[in-house]
Amino acid sequence: TSPRIYYWGFTPDELLLFDAFLQELSAPQSLLIEPEHGHLTVQEILSSEQKAGEALIPNEKVMLFFNVPAEIIQKIMKEAKTRDVPRPIYAMVTKENVSWKFSDLVDHLKKEHAFVQKRLQEQKEKKHDH
Repeated sequence: TSPRIYYWGFTPDELLLFDAFLQELSAPQSLLIEPEHGHLTVQEILSSEQKAGEALIPNEKVMLFFNVPAEIIQKIMKEAKTRDVPRPIYAMVTKENVSWKFSDLVDHLKKEHAFVQKRLQEQKEKKHDH
């Protein structure tokens, strides 16, 4: 199946910014995950046989890559740091998480992100102590 990039939790203005940025990089097609699809499994979102459910209110920006080549993902992540675009949590659809509810994936990503941020902060503090 063709590569796709999914947005979650972006405002309309942020979407316009990021879309223009992705087009510059010739990135694959991007799609929006709607709040009423937030409790579907990743597989259901990918298959687009989406049945609306209870809305999940986005409180985090996520960019989900599906079948996107690693070099394109790396290019997007690297280039985004030099641009005035939102900083999402980046994630890839994997064999493991494709069966998860999207809401569970977002929770997992937020915990992972917080853990990494904390580690980075601790490393910075250690450097200052020396």
